[in-house]
Amino acid sequence: MGSTALAVAGCILWGSWAYVDQKKLAVDKANENVTLVQQYTHRLIQTQTTVQRAVKVRAAAETDPAFLASRTFHDFLAGVEQGQGFTNGIAVVSLDGSVIASSRSFPVRARFGKRDYLAAIAGGATFYLDRIRLEPGGQDSMIIVTPFNHRDFKGAIASAIAVESIRSFLKTVAAGEGEAASLLREDGKLMVRQIPSDPIMLDPSTPARVAVRNGTSGVYEAKAVSDGTPRIYAFARVSDDIPVYANVGIPKSAVTRAWLRRSVPVWLLLISGGLFSSFLAGVIRRSQKESALREEQVRLREEAERRAEAQAQFMRELNHRVKNNLALVDSLISMQMRKKGHVDAEELRSRLRAITDVHDLLYKAANGYRIDLGELVEQLCESPAIVPRERDIRVECAVTPGLPIDATKATPLAMILVELLTNAVKHAFTGRSSGRIRVELGLEDGKARLLIADDGVGLSEKRERNSGLRIVAGLAQQLDGTITSETGSGTTHILIFPVS
Repeated sequence: MGSTALAVAGCILWGSWAYVDQKKLAVDKANENVTLVQQYTHRLIQTQTTVQRAVKVRAAAETDPAFLASRTFHDFLAGVEQGQGFTNGIAVVSLDGSVIASSRSFPVRARFGKRDYLAAIAGGATFYLDRIRLEPGGQDSMIIVTPFNHRDFKGAIASAIAVESIRSFLKTVAAGEGEAASLLREDGKLMVRQIPSDPIMLDPSTPARVAVRNGTSGVYEAKAVSDGTPRIYAFARVSDDIPVYANVGIPKSAVTRAWLRRSVPVWLLLISGGLFSSFLAGVIRRSQKESALREEQVRLREEAERRAEAQAQFMRELNHRVKNNLALVDSLISMQMRKKGHVDAEELRSRLRAITDVHDLLYKAANGYRIDLGELVEQLCESPAIVPRERDIRVECAVTPGLPIDATKATPLAMILVELLTNAVKHAFTGRSSGRIRVELGLEDGKARLLIADDGVGLSEKRERNSGLRIVAGLAQQLDGTITSETGSGTTHILIFPVS
């Protein structure tokens, strides 16, 4: 999934970049083409204004007011027109619409009447461009008009250019499917397009009108008013003194098609690479998973073998402990039989309780070989089998937790504590209904120190003989420890022994 997601992300990034770049190429193309239209239109108009200046110079050389209507002036106009194959004639017109001279006919008998270009010249305009149908003949023409004054005559000179010649050039520029090229007058009149169409006046709110109001050149996006096609347009004013804008549009659909042509092969490559990478990654993951599974199986088998061996070892240890504990119980019973001639059930019960508690803690221990010495001492101090509930004897136990002791030493220690607690309960509080026994466990010079003290009658010689201290001393030797006893206002026993 990671490789596929990466491929998809790559497709998105490439597609985004490619679309932006393709759009930039479209803008560059529109700017290049609009420059061509701008230069063509400028040369076309400049040629006509140059011809008109030549006509004005020729007329200025004549002082006769009738020269403008003469055959000589007509022949001059006709000669000028013959040098240009794309014009529809040159004419001098008075401000009231009367044609004074024409390159196409002599003598001239025509009157145009009121025309927009005449009104503009009469209003002080020095240049005017329009599209009209000439009279007579009805030729579709673009006319360039400038003022013309001779002696007392005031009027205009107009050069007519065939619209079809302009349209042919625009078609060569906008040769791609859906491309557009046009000339737009500053006041919003769409003069010529690359396809046959009549001139139209654009609404002031149209994007083209808004664009030319805000600058002399630039780029904008819009849906064409003429055909509804969304395009990216570039526009540029022909020149500062010519209020006409060249306008070229590249259809967005062409941008999209070019973008897809660029993007699809890359997308296919990225997706194929992503799918192959996903397949390869899947193979590697399966191989790794199988390898990990085999390793886990080996680990589990080895762990099971270790546990089985540990269990077997534990059972051997347990059997050995049980054997030793049974031997200990047998020795205690034999000792009581020799000493008393019978078995004291309560004493035997408390000693068996100590052995039981040791085994209980060993069972709960994590490894079965060591137990917490403090926990063992607390458990024995709280045992009702050792200190009966009905006796008003308080056992105060204070231990340092976390002292470990091996299983082999736990039973002798428990027996020592039980023996001393039992002796205190049975003998220390003679003639009293209550008493206190204090048990403390801690560390002293790196060794464990177990203190059992009571506030009883003290240890008499007779009690010492009957107290089982010989048993305690023997058990202390099993711990590699020493035990000392002090008597006074009560009895205190201190056992010192090493711990792991």
